[in-house]
Amino acid sequence: MKKYPNLCSPIQIGRFTYRNRIEAAPTIFASLALVPAISDRVIRMTEDRAKGGCASVISGEIPVNFDDSLRPVVVGEGKFLNIIIDYHNYTDENFKVFQKNAQSIKKHGAVAIAELSHFGEEKPLLDDGILPLGPVSYTKPDGTPVKGFDKADMDKVANDFATAAVYMQKAGFNGVFVHCGHGWLIGQFLSLRNNRRTDEYGGSIQNRARFPLQILERIREQCGPDFLIEIRLSGEENMPNGITIDETVEFCRMLEGRGLVDLIHISAGHYYSPARSHEFSTIFLPHGLNADYAAAVKKAVSIPVAVVGGITSAEVAERIIAEGKADIVSMGRQMIADPDFALKACSGRGDEIRECLRCCICYPGPYGEHATDPDSQYLPGLGSCTINPYNVNSFSHHKILPEEMPEPEGSRRVLIIGGGPGGMQTAIDAADRGHQVTLVDDHERLGGILRLTDFDYFKRDLFNFKELLVREVAKRKSIEVRLNTTATPEFIREINPEALVIAIGAEPMMPSLPGIDRTMNAIDTYFLPDQAVGEKVVMLGGGLVGCEVALELAHKGREVMVVEMKERLVAEAIGIHRTALLDKMDEFGIRSMVDTTALEVLEKGVRVRDGEGVEKIIPADTVVNCLGMKARRDVVQALREAAGNIPVFEIGDCVRAAKVGEAVQEGYTAALSIT
Repeated sequence: MKKYPNLCSPIQIGRFTYRNRIEAAPTIFASLALVPAISDRVIRMTEDRAKGGCASVISGEIPVNFDDSLRPVVVGEGKFLNIIIDYHNYTDENFKVFQKNAQSIKKHGAVAIAELSHFGEEKPLLDDGILPLGPVSYTKPDGTPVKGFDKADMDKVANDFATAAVYMQKAGFNGVFVHCGHGWLIGQFLSLRNNRRTDEYGGSIQNRARFPLQILERIREQCGPDFLIEIRLSGEENMPNGITIDETVEFCRMLEGRGLVDLIHISAGHYYSPARSHEFSTIFLPHGLNADYAAAVKKAVSIPVAVVGGITSAEVAERIIAEGKADIVSMGRQMIADPDFALKACSGRGDEIRECLRCCICYPGPYGEHATDPDSQYLPGLGSCTINPYNVNSFSHHKILPEEMPEPEGSRRVLIIGGGPGGMQTAIDAADRGHQVTLVDDHERLGGILRLTDFDYFKRDLFNFKELLVREVAKRKSIEVRLNTTATPEFIREINPEALVIAIGAEPMMPSLPGIDRTMNAIDTYFLPDQAVGEKVVMLGGGLVGCEVALELAHKGREVMVVEMKERLVAEAIGIHRTALLDKMDEFGIRSMVDTTALEVLEKGVRVRDGEGVEKIIPADTVVNCLGMKARRDVVQALREAAGNIPVFEIGDCVRAAKVGEAVQEGYTAALSIT
């Protein structure tokens, strides 16, 4: 309370007293809890946030009907999951699941909210033959016809919202969160981008608000004055003809005094342009980026205001509340990164919060925002988190439930070789399970490859995570850190551990390319003196590493060209981060050649062959090798042999080229496997 007095103070919202100003925003489809195989994980996601101290917790994105609002959930490449709920049936298994969800939130002292949404014209044309409904009739560029709402449609959909709200009320939820932003149905009516009607439902913001108000009125009529109604609005859509903050403020003024809404939640942007419209905050955007939109609304109305968007630290959250820009801070991806955010903040332990990297691994977003995105709708790793290995509600690589792992039979001597993110995570969890840990690294400080974040302007979020791991290691007295120490087979025999974890990272691949010895390794560009990198730089390799290093060099004033063999840059990724990265590269004037093969590294350039077979020489003062990393298997094998018959765990890059999240998860799994 003393450290973050405003953030951790109570507030009255409707008839409920919120214990603090922290809301867990919706982040995944709540109706996935109806799938038996993953039901417990989905419910546990929201329960963890309530247990973690949030004042209110929102279960996400539930369609209000299953005809004109049906949007199947993508669960794999070409695989869709259709879930149907009968909102008039209060006795079936589906209803019991929603009851369980609501109770799991409320039993920890949080207010339970269910998000209701209708996708409007964004509903795909499915085999059911039901056309998407939108403000006006038209045909989409992909040939999908959209039927414009008539008054009968409006009456039906308003009733659908109310019926779904009553269902959630009977299931035990304290309120509903009505999605009026991000390009969904209600936002479509509010925005001139979609609403081109010429009748009383189009034109002025007062007219465009008629149907949204009808929906909210119908919910209030059916659910009564004590049921919370929170609405999400895009402060601005940040798209051509999209809703502006002045229009959003005017709509909020229309809500004032009507008793329809208890909390106004301000976001921004549009679902189909999540990076460019700032629906999602990326590493290139400021934290708390929607706070000024919220402040404009708060200044205009007396209804409490919440704000979401890039709020990842207790300091930023406290500042927003203290400056009067919002009454509530809402966090989505941050609650995936650390559902204990509120408990840590309000006990003065803000430095223990795992702050979201905004890497978009948990939700990469829809494909197609960037013109070079691959033609795929698959969303890999939905719900995963790079920095939270305890994220038991993910459906991809986070599979280990701590309660299902055996308890250690005793305190073991654990030797961990490598002080990168995987090694540090292993040390933290092994120490917490009662083991005596020796953490060895051959550099002068911990961090492994993440030491580069000390020098990368755009990687401050990742820098914060590295620093958190270093702090957490230092706090544990059962971890002995030995720096500037190379772990040899002789060293292992001297330490005589009872378990060994190898996390020694990887080394650059050196393909059989003439002149490859003239290149500089991508990671070395961070650690060598600034003058070691020339003014004209060619990057060999346009994957994620090549492009991110290229951006950092361009930020430092270098003229950069990226050469990539594949047909697109950052081919391993889709969605939000890819679009944001490529847009930022364009902003810095980075040039690229795709479908291009490097033939030879020359003293002052690179000879390449483009996709049409034409050879040319690209001038360069420095050529950077971004062609990948390879595991140091020979070193790993020698260390493993020296360990004898004790348990040995290999994690991260020393197994194969891995991402930070994989190293962290594997380190956590290794720690829990030491018995």
